[in-house]
Amino acid sequence: MKYWIVLVSASLLLAACDGDSGNTNADSTFVTPEADPQINAPGSPGTASITTVALVPPEDHVLEDKNVYSAAADASLPLATVDETPAVKNHQIMINGKLVRYTAAAGHLIAYARKVPEHPAGNVAQASIFYMAYTREDLPKENRPVTFFWNGGPGYSSAFLHLGSWAPKRLKTGASDVAQERLKSGAKAFSWVDNAETLLDKTDLVFVDPPGTGLSQAIAPYRNSDFWGMEADAQVNQDFVVRFVNRYLRQSSPKYLYGESYDGIRLPIVANLLVAAGSGNFAPDKTGRKPVALSGLVLGSPVLNLGTNCQTADISCAGYLPSYAMAADYHGMSTRRGTATALEYIETLRTFVTEKYNPARKIWYTPMLTRAKAAYAEANRQYDRLTGIWQNPASAREWVLNVDTKQNASSNATELANLLVATPAERGRFVEAFMADPFDTLKQFVANAKQEIERALTPAWWDYAQTPAGLSFFKDMTSITGLDADWLYEFEVSPVQFPNKLVPGSNLGFFDARANISNLGSPAAALYTGAGFADAINTALPEMFNYHNASLYMLRDDSIRGSWKFEREHKLQPFRTGLPDLVATLKNDPGVRTLALHGYYDLLTPFHQTELDLAGAGLAGNVPVALYEGGHMFFDDDKARTQAKKDARCVLRWPARGRCQAAGRITLVVRLDRGVRALTLSLPRRPLLPMSGWS
Repeated sequence: MKYWIVLVSASLLLAACDGDSGNTNADSTFVTPEADPQINAPGSPGTASITTVALVPPEDHVLEDKNVYSAAADASLPLATVDETPAVKNHQIMINGKLVRYTAAAGHLIAYARKVPEHPAGNVAQASIFYMAYTREDLPKENRPVTFFWNGGPGYSSAFLHLGSWAPKRLKTGASDVAQERLKSGAKAFSWVDNAETLLDKTDLVFVDPPGTGLSQAIAPYRNSDFWGMEADAQVNQDFVVRFVNRYLRQSSPKYLYGESYDGIRLPIVANLLVAAGSGNFAPDKTGRKPVALSGLVLGSPVLNLGTNCQTADISCAGYLPSYAMAADYHGMSTRRGTATALEYIETLRTFVTEKYNPARKIWYTPMLTRAKAAYAEANRQYDRLTGIWQNPASAREWVLNVDTKQNASSNATELANLLVATPAERGRFVEAFMADPFDTLKQFVANAKQEIERALTPAWWDYAQTPAGLSFFKDMTSITGLDADWLYEFEVSPVQFPNKLVPGSNLGFFDARANISNLGSPAAALYTGAGFADAINTALPEMFNYHNASLYMLRDDSIRGSWKFEREHKLQPFRTGLPDLVATLKNDPGVRTLALHGYYDLLTPFHQTELDLAGAGLAGNVPVALYEGGHMFFDDDKARTQAKKDARCVLRWPARGRCQAAGRITLVVRLDRGVRALTLSLPRRPLLPMSGWS
């Protein structure tokens, strides 16, 4: 992006100002480095005769990109075909009653591998990374923050976050838009609205698509799939940040990384790479200012450690229980909350997990039991699913014997055997019995699985179940989760099973447990609708950015996740988490401010699991966790978006006029001798800055 500057002379009284100054006129000026008294005359008075620069935005530029982009695993581009000239379009928007002028730019930048001994001649082009950037043109860039955004997955472009959250315009994707009636209608288009909560008044915004998503592609001899892994993915995204900073002279700008879901793993690794390299990442700043490696990290609905996902056998579901309780309360299935506020209720749930759930699980748990319980739960699920189709034993036998469905029955039997039965010989016997009488076979399998649980239950658990404490615990579990379960046998419920157990047949949203999407396919439908966002990004690129290309914009590719390499090339362990990198980042640079944002009703990446993971990594007290009325995409909710913007401004110390006040929904996780606690900060009349204890 080329900037034209006009020099003028003036005598000014220097005053402190920031991104909320309201100085949005076309003749906005900034102090040149040669005349900046902070650079040339430390301790000098605030009056100086200086040279100022009028900021003039770049001209609109329509880009007709003729390249054909592919998201295929083996796809690559010749280096010679990559054009780094961006499309540009100028816009303006009213934010908080003030006119803000900005440019929207879209295009590709080459992510170069850093110089390594294997390539002494120089940097090596790795990938052509597609980005969409919003930049204030009426403010100087030296002290103006820039924030880079990624969506999760892995395998997602930035479009969902880009078009639904913090850009100057967003799609109206609130609860009414994902209601059952709308999804049934098959409506594609969402309506565009000016985004009152855009972050553009605080920071420039850059939305990034990793290779194989959006319009990003590897450069030969690399292939897209070369970057489908924890290590390579983080490295190429870090290399893009470096390239963007050097290209657009943002070395001294405060820098933030923002991502959601899988980015709880990706971005700590990227952050660690940036902080470890420090100023060595960047070309020398022509202003003479000191480069800023990284200022902050925002993790929206993050998964920090895949190893603590309770869908895996032997892993506790303690981190999921408060989200189950909030979902049960929302649907009127729980009797526990009473008149408590959401945050008050959540605090009692944390206490329940620490003081009752964890001790009970310690008595209940054995590795053999969790495997038996998993088989029992899956058998029950399949029994409920298929008997719902068959209705009775006679219809089941007819389905097996019918010529038209016999092959289908055989395939179902084999699939079930592979799912439920451990050994090949037992699988064969299961298939034979299923083809003879599927209804009775499943019923018997469920009964046998329950017997396996009974054999695995320890004497201590049987004894505990008869005590007043045990009976009280079972009663509490029912009142909290809304499930009338036999807790003696079931105890833990995975997030996959919970929605249908809570409201049978409802198919509650996995991303947002408030959404009832019965008979509309996978619960992933609550993640907006892919068609709506595909249409929107194809509209936005030419109309918002002046960017034209005939290729398919890859909104998401779920196959990337199946091909993802969970290996690390260095000593930070374990593999399926970015927590060691987050620890290293904050140790190497305590000034990097980090914030986690979560919705109450997210069953994919529940908020309390984040709190437990942070405490387990020794980060208790270092990373605030902010909670909102919402699901995985909490920013769908207008109120949550407003609160999240205030929280981000306060914790990250984005420029603000006067003193900053948070929305009052931030918690600090602390570790005590008796377990993990979370302290909720509810200070509606007390400013949160300065916050010297939050690094």
